[in-house]
Amino acid sequence: MVKSKSKKIDTWKTKKWYEVFTPSMFDNTKICDTLASNSTNLIGRVVEATLRDLMGDFSKQHIKLEFQIDKVEGDKAYTKFKSQSLSRDYMRSQIRRKTTRVEGITDVITKDGHNLRVKTIALAQGRAQTAQEKDIRKIMLNKVIESAKNAPLDIFIKNVVMGKISTDMYKSSNKIYPLKRVEIRKVIKIGS
Repeated sequence: MVKSKSKKIDTWKTKKWYEVFTPSMFDNTKICDTLASNSTNLIGRVVEATLRDLMGDFSKQHIKLEFQIDKVEGDKAYTKFKSQSLSRDYMRSQIRRKTTRVEGITDVITKDGHNLRVKTIALAQGRAQTAQEKDIRKIMLNKVIESAKNAPLDIFIKNVVMGKISTDMYKSSNKIYPLKRVEIRKVIKIGS
């Protein structure tokens, strides 16, 4: 029996580098470079970055953003927003003993028709009563729904990552019970 020797192709030599850019809401900033054998393999790939990487502001290191590649032109790949979240380490550093944690989840539709799932969290400085927790949760979710209804996706996401919506939620709900922090801890784009 004779075995034929086939020449092995080095797959690394067939791959090409592509530059990945953020959507226009983050000023088309270059996130990274990635390898792919052809441009169709890039479509749908998810890239993660922190807000510090995009803006150079060290105080925003705990905000993680995910973008999904949806378009490739030449050696440049362009993305769309997929999700935003706070890092696990940051959340652990904020949650302490003898405090009340109030969480809320709601689905919203932005002014331009994008469906989002928004998760909020408020941290009180002591033990709040159940009725106070319900009122705080209601205020937080109403502020998120109102903000999403009045803004397109790019403005809404900018308001989330810059803390404008969190500040509005804090000012309104701090009247009910003294709060330490109010944050939008996660935003996920539902559907395409």
